[in-house]
Amino acid sequence: MRYLCLVVLLLLMIAPIIASAQVSYEVEDESVVLEIEESGDVLLSYNLTIHVTSGTVARYVAIGMPNSRFDVMKALEMRDGETREVEYEKVIEESYYAVKMHPTTPINAGESRTYHLEVVLKDFIYEDSMNPGNVGLEFIPSWFDARVRSLRLWIILPPGVDNSNKVRNRPDYDNLILLEDGRLALYWERHDLPPSYKFDVGVSFPKEYVRSYVKGSESEGLLPAVIGLIFLGAVVFSIFFIASTVKSLIEKSVYKPPEVSVESLGVNKNLRPPEVAYLKKLEGREISYGRILATIALELSNKGLIRVKSVEPLDIEKLNNSPSQLRAYEKIFLDCLDGGTPSEDCLVNVIKSLHRRVNREIAGYSRLGTIAHYEKLVNSIWREISRAPMDKRLEILRENLPWLLTDENFERNLKRYLKEGLSPDQISRPLGGTWTLEDTWIWIPRGGTIYIPHPREPIGPKDIGGRPEARSGVEAPVVSIERAADSIARSIEGFSSSIVRNMEDFSNKIARTITPERPRGSSRRHVLSCVCVSCACACACVSCACACAGGGVG
Repeated sequence: MRYLCLVVLLLLMIAPIIASAQVSYEVEDESVVLEIEESGDVLLSYNLTIHVTSGTVARYVAIGMPNSRFDVMKALEMRDGETREVEYEKVIEESYYAVKMHPTTPINAGESRTYHLEVVLKDFIYEDSMNPGNVGLEFIPSWFDARVRSLRLWIILPPGVDNSNKVRNRPDYDNLILLEDGRLALYWERHDLPPSYKFDVGVSFPKEYVRSYVKGSESEGLLPAVIGLIFLGAVVFSIFFIASTVKSLIEKSVYKPPEVSVESLGVNKNLRPPEVAYLKKLEGREISYGRILATIALELSNKGLIRVKSVEPLDIEKLNNSPSQLRAYEKIFLDCLDGGTPSEDCLVNVIKSLHRRVNREIAGYSRLGTIAHYEKLVNSIWREISRAPMDKRLEILRENLPWLLTDENFERNLKRYLKEGLSPDQISRPLGGTWTLEDTWIWIPRGGTIYIPHPREPIGPKDIGGRPEARSGVEAPVVSIERAADSIARSIEGFSSSIVRNMEDFSNKIARTITPERPRGSSRRHVLSCVCVSCACACACVSCACACAGGGVG
């Protein structure tokens, strides 16, 4: 009987582990923003997208908190294109702090779900003993016992902090962003992180920019308590290690490739081709500034506002048509043509305006999800071209050329899909006829403009203000599918090269204009050793037994 009781007790102890072993998941996207206010409070927000690979998440999705002094402002769930408030509970258990959000419906295997959490952190800014006159914080985004496909972190400094040598950070940031309100944001991103990976970041800045922070003397008296927490943490770690060992014997985790993540408002479906091209460049795609400017030019040409008369040398004619519903970057591009050939300095302002618009339009939306949406759109256009009759392919290309220019592999796919499914005879067969002069153009190498053939009904008079105006017909250039594909590909590249002659210099000008240039010199100038006096600062010191907590599901 005694042995039977022991067996039952053992089964009860490992039952939760067995249950958790039945659920495996991955974090598709973890986007974290820390915004430091003048008051000394820190606004912390998470956009977390999880994908369940096996089992069901029915009870909670937990996000770890860096200290116990936090208030939950908002907890939302995004599902099926709708945003819902969810029930949540604050977890404060000795050295473990978290927010557990309860799914409105179970998340089954193969499904993804996004959660948005906003909290206010108190007592999270500490005096920096290593950099006199500075205060700062150390932060570890919530980690999970699952692979994290994409981790992105922004730390927004208080108003007034500039990019001086008094700002310290660790590790070196991936980007330094100047926000529209003039505040600086440090940005990091990491990809394909293993389970339980902890990404430790520290930032220090002059203390006069916050009204309240934890001084060294306020934390020294807590040292014995923290030592006790360290001992308790060791015990908890031992239990966790044993549990993890048992779990590894029970399950073999299987991870699936990430699907499109949806954060906050989901996918932005209202972008124009230049904005999509620039967003892709911001996300590290290989799209040149010349290509982006070419896409803007094509959009303006479609609106009847410009005409490219020559590519080499570049000659763009500004037409005297009344512009309507122009975006700011399009207006600046038109202004650049007032003096003839646009200058690089003026084109830098075009990109700067485009940058502001894209950042404003994409705020709150999933960048990766939005890019995936437009890539799906472009792929559907390529497929439509490849399946269309030969005499319709150039027409479809004409109508969708701005979108196709957002494809990093435009030249390769242009030649592939225009020719796909055609016989050698069809590919080389000339296409001719009489067409109306179209505002949409295809550039050809070494000067000149050719218009995409667009079949019309026989040309007749057009009534304007009660007076008929004869529409002149033109003899379309006699070109084949093969010649068109080659010419368009070389001409887009020629225009891109002509409008931006020195790409390196142009890129440097944009970097200095859009984001403050990083101080030159050794990266040691930006290393934050420790931003507090003692280990009683929870997560604000490298040497502490950090109380930052991990998240999970159940």
